Amino acid sequence: MLRDMLRRFIRKEAQPLEMKFFTAGELAPEERARLRRAIEQMGLWGLTVPEAYGGGGLDLLSACIIEEELGSTFIPLEIGEVPPVLYACTDEQAKRFLEPALAGERRPIIAAREPDCLLPQGWSATAVALPEGYLLNGQKLVSVPPDPNDFLILYANAADGLTAFLLDASAPGMSVSRDGALIVRLENLRAAGSAVLGRPGGALELGAAEAPRSWIRTGARYVGVVSRLIEMSLEHARNWVSLGEPLSVRPAIQRMLADMIVGVESVRWMMYHAAWQADKNASGDLRRLAASVRLASGELLQRSVDQVTMIFAGPGPAPEIEPQRFVRSLAPPEVLDFALEQARAVIIADMLAQPTQ
Repeated sequence: MLRDMLRRFIRKEAQPLEMKFFTAGELAPEERARLRRAIEQMGLWGLTVPEAYGGGGLDLLSACIIEEELGSTFIPLEIGEVPPVLYACTDEQAKRFLEPALAGERRPIIAAREPDCLLPQGWSATAVALPEGYLLNGQKLVSVPPDPNDFLILYANAADGLTAFLLDASAPGMSVSRDGALIVRLENLRAAGSAVLGRPGGALELGAAEAPRSWIRTGARYVGVVSRLIEMSLEHARNWVSLGEPLSVRPAIQRMLADMIVGVESVRWMMYHAAWQADKNASGDLRRLAASVRLASGELLQRSVDQVTMIFAGPGPAPEIEPQRFVRSLAPPEVLDFALEQARAVIIADMLAQPTQ
């Protein structure tokens, strides 16, 4: 029932907005508000947030059902979730950032990567300690243009190591530019010591306990994306006529479609099995199982978008919606490649640590 309700909503309300979204690069505020109201009316807002933070505490298996359906639209639908790192907020920070984010009143935006570097050890944004706080300088990539009421979870190098900061998007010294990408620039931005999320130098520890469950949910989202790409490809293959015959009769097209269909079904069952195992044994070590889902789903996504691009023999069903552009907006290639290498490292480390039988 949950899956069917969300599927109907996405097909009726979200997918018709996709052309407009890809043209403008974002949803209009009134459209975001309308979709938000619909999500609330369906009872989905905050359903996957832990009960300790006022959410529905939905189990991982059910959360993956939601993620798979959300992956079937190019529209970034909001369902009342926040990045798990925010659960490290102090009481004061929770009132300013976490609670408004959970209520949908403020939008958290991750500002970690930099234009010229993927890995934390190469990030150049700095936070210099002052008697009354920190002085921040540098630049960060963000996925959406920040509104004045939004806030950033920004990572910068301090004397103690990589440190996370909670910053109002309207803070003096912060600006946003579009140089082929959305870049947040920090110029002598002064942040109070109370803006540090977690402990100074402890940014990489934030949300670590939730990481395996997040990997499994990401796998569910990728399954939904590939399912949508298959749907688009099947429609195109049936309707596009070349040399007097529909594209669907070409053996090469049939092979690619078959490979994608079998691939997504295989990863879907792997992902749901992992989610079931996580719910069954909540205190167990999920890292290898979750990393396997992360690797399989990420490779499926990469492989499928290449195949879909070949099926369309170009950009896609319309210039505004093309597979490569869509997947880059969801998972930039360098980020996805890095995530897959991380997953491989987790899997092999776990295998090597196992005693010889």
